[in-house]
Amino acid sequence: MKRIAAILFFISALTGLSLAQKFTAAVSKNKVAVGEPFQIQFTLSGGGSGMKLPNLNDFEVYQGPFQSSSTSITNNTITQSTSIAYVIGAKKEGKFVIGPASVNVNGNTIQSNAIIIEVSKGASAAATGNENVMVRAVVNKSKAYIGEEVTVTFKLYFRVDILALNVTSMPSFDGFFLQEAKSNQNQVTETVDGVTYAVTELKRTFAIPQRTGRLGIDPLEVDCTVRRSAFGTVSSKIRSNPLSIEVLPLPEAGKPPGFAGAVGDYNYKVELSGDKVKANEALNLVVTISGKGNLKLVEAPKIGFPEDFETYDPKVKENLSAGAGMSGSKTFDYLVIPRHEGDYKISNLDFSFFNPAKNEYVTIPAPELNIHVDKGDANSSTAANVYSPANKTEVRELGTDIRYIKTQDPELRAKNDYFFGSGAFWTALAGPFLLFFLFLFYRRRSMEQNKDAVAVKSRQATKMAKKRLSAAEQHLRSLNRELFYLEISQALYGYLSDKLNISGADLNKGTITEMLRARSVSETTIAQLVSTLDNCEFARYAPSAVSGDLNTTYTSTVELITKIENEIK
Repeated sequence: MKRIAAILFFISALTGLSLAQKFTAAVSKNKVAVGEPFQIQFTLSGGGSGMKLPNLNDFEVYQGPFQSSSTSITNNTITQSTSIAYVIGAKKEGKFVIGPASVNVNGNTIQSNAIIIEVSKGASAAATGNENVMVRAVVNKSKAYIGEEVTVTFKLYFRVDILALNVTSMPSFDGFFLQEAKSNQNQVTETVDGVTYAVTELKRTFAIPQRTGRLGIDPLEVDCTVRRSAFGTVSSKIRSNPLSIEVLPLPEAGKPPGFAGAVGDYNYKVELSGDKVKANEALNLVVTISGKGNLKLVEAPKIGFPEDFETYDPKVKENLSAGAGMSGSKTFDYLVIPRHEGDYKISNLDFSFFNPAKNEYVTIPAPELNIHVDKGDANSSTAANVYSPANKTEVRELGTDIRYIKTQDPELRAKNDYFFGSGAFWTALAGPFLLFFLFLFYRRRSMEQNKDAVAVKSRQATKMAKKRLSAAEQHLRSLNRELFYLEISQALYGYLSDKLNISGADLNKGTITEMLRARSVSETTIAQLVSTLDNCEFARYAPSAVSGDLNTTYTSTVELITKIENEIK
């Protein structure tokens, strides 16, 4: 009887097992925002094989798969269930249908139920991740004037042990001029929606908008590996929330005539090395602009020097820091050479800027400069080449009627051997004309070449890049990795800006890649360039993501610039 009972129980269990097989799909929520993470779980009651997931092209998989199984016996029925779960997020807003998954059970294919997901526009403060790890992008202001500094900070929030962190996609700042800042590596705590997290900065950037309208900032993406008690080690892709900045034009009301685009809060000083000089002697006019704002973009003031002054482009010296904001000083040193004596005035030296904190234009007046120029030294080589009307009254008769008697032997020549009409005569006669026309030819050629400022910058790009790399070489000797990679990045971006004539607002890897391809640079060289720039950027906030010898990096950068120079057309 016991054996018969056991057989009947086993048959009953098998019958219950076959009848209990179900395949269902469920989500943690049906209404989500763009990028908001939610869980989808497929559960099979009973055994099966060859499960096929539905099409998830409209979604991005952040975590998973997480697999679990269970077995239970209830009322003589054996129930087995296997679950596979994923954490996903919608890529765009709208209404989407997640189709059924399928699985093979005893030679038959069964399907799960379909699920409808309604996706709304993503909230600006949302970030992809989970309840234990997330990346958030924050700004100090969501509305700014064109040229006004905006601080963008990417923060990592976590409540678990992070074993590895690898940046997979850098944020794009289209329409901004960027100045990288040193991140605050100190770990602090913050409470978000009632949950306390440990927080550290991944990246901090000062972004200056270069055009009006609504400008977007793409997310920063990282691959994160954490230790979790339930699943052991888990790797997931985490993405910060996208941002947008409303950029306003500067007001027209009250704009000073000499305003040149400076935005911030500045001080201004004008200094002259002397107010009394001789003609053809040099003096220096130094203009210093200091304070906080878009100093990097402030251009040299346009000064109306007298026509009798020979002037040169100013020597620019920057002393900038990126602590709580872009601040410091910028000095423009003008070399000025008065060519004629007299009294001169330099006026209209006022400096104007827009102060976004006060929402008003500010003009700092500068005193009128008076310069007295005395007569220059007539024996100086510089003065000898300068025509001065006053010299007409100083012409004196240097010869006299009586000459010294020649005591040396006379030089005799053959009869009818005259210089006039000889080959030497015609050569001497035509020589000045030939030299004059040759001089005009080379001068015109030189003027044509130097007239194109873009071509001049392009020709000098390699020379300037090597000069910038000298700073990186100093940090290489001191083994300062962070400053070394910063100088390498600035050298490459500066070289490409000069060589390809790319403005600071458009200087990004996408624009550089397109222009290099248009100039017939090979894909191998472009890939090496992008890899080098990525390594330099990663080294700023994720040092563990960059490895390798600094000497090798320095040498390969020099070779990379040479390779681009040889391939570019």
